[in-house]
Amino acid sequence: MKLLGKIEIQGKMKELAVRKEGDIYKYFLDDAVIGAYDPDVMGDDLIVFRENSIENALSGQIRDEITQIIEKTGKEEIIKTEERKNEQENVYDRQMGYEKGIGQEEEKKKGEKTLSKNSKELEKEKEEKDAIPRENTTGDINIKQEVDMDTMATDFDSLGEKLEKAGKIKGADEKNGKLGIVESDDLKNLRDENGKRLQGQSSRYEAVVITNKTGKDGKPIVRALNLENDTQEGTNPTERNYQIDQNKNKHAEKGDVLTRLRIQGEETIGIEKGQYGEVEVYHSHDKTIGGKGVEGNKSLDRQLETSNAKNPVEGMDEETQKLAQEYQDGYRSVEASYQEANAHEDSRDEPCEEMEPEDLDGNFHTGNHNHVDEITTELMKNEEIADKFTQREVRDMVEKGWKNKKNDESLEDFQKRMEEDIEQDAENMRGERGR
Repeated sequence: MKLLGKIEIQGKMKELAVRKEGDIYKYFLDDAVIGAYDPDVMGDDLIVFRENSIENALSGQIRDEITQIIEKTGKEEIIKTEERKNEQENVYDRQMGYEKGIGQEEEKKKGEKTLSKNSKELEKEKEEKDAIPRENTTGDINIKQEVDMDTMATDFDSLGEKLEKAGKIKGADEKNGKLGIVESDDLKNLRDENGKRLQGQSSRYEAVVITNKTGKDGKPIVRALNLENDTQEGTNPTERNYQIDQNKNKHAEKGDVLTRLRIQGEETIGIEKGQYGEVEVYHSHDKTIGGKGVEGNKSLDRQLETSNAKNPVEGMDEETQKLAQEYQDGYRSVEASYQEANAHEDSRDEPCEEMEPEDLDGNFHTGNHNHVDEITTELMKNEEIADKFTQREVRDMVEKGWKNKKNDESLEDFQKRMEEDIEQDAENMRGERGR
């Protein structure tokens, strides 16, 4: 994967990258395939965009910017890089062919000495040789991030127990090891039990298990987990879900993941880049089912402990713990969390800066900050309202309206509606009351 540049979409920076697959060059915006280039049929065209890969409202502006970046960084430079790579591989193949020829002569001489062995002995030697497992270690691949398998994914099971139940890992060496996050392209540095190079998926990241066993180089043995890509999420460059940052200063935010890998069912691992480029890992055990006011297939991601997120469950309170509970409310717990979150969003679907896990626990009575007081303060800046009502009266009206507020009504819309209603009350009182 070659990074070409960055594109800003709705205030979020997305990485524009290209990868060669066979004779075709595929372009990615973060983890989403947005277009391709085929040198045999597309001539001077730089890219043909994939249908509906970018929001329609932004497509014209973003497509132009993407094309300009490709033009500057150079389709030609990418092709030259690939040509140099192919040339190096050809030289390597020729050299290997030469060495293989010498080796064949030596094997022929050795064969003449082993004619005395019977066919059963030779077959047994071959079977024993083939039975030697191919070792892959951390020395073969760049591990971007690690998560201990004993990290609690839910209030019931650790991450290792989750993966074991799903049949993804086996044995104590894997269950007591670590989950490793790697670039998908790097999987080609690993080999299967037959010595064949592994192939990555179309996602940005993939997972491996780092075992407690060490290889001949003294480094931990690794194995590709081959977790399925969750194509419902993690592929849309503008899709954003709620994530719970569980460091000591816990807070809730709305972000996007670059890759989402399915453990089993609706349970996933989300992977994204942090503020300083570090890889962050999240766990979600369920998704919404698409009830009133909430889109389906949205996950509520809870951060797992990594080198960048130490002791995320230390001192975890009841509200935060509920976000990790596996069986209490099932799908509905995630959906209720999104419905509660809507009460803290403006008309652009942006959440309050003060949001914390309590605002996403699915319980409207545990909110950590009071919107009634905030909105009352804003409405008292309206001279027509302040001229007719006291702050206490305005607050009572806002609080009454808040109790009847619909879950899918944004804060901005609610405040606007309350201002219009109270202004109308003030207009009706004109002449009846003054100061």
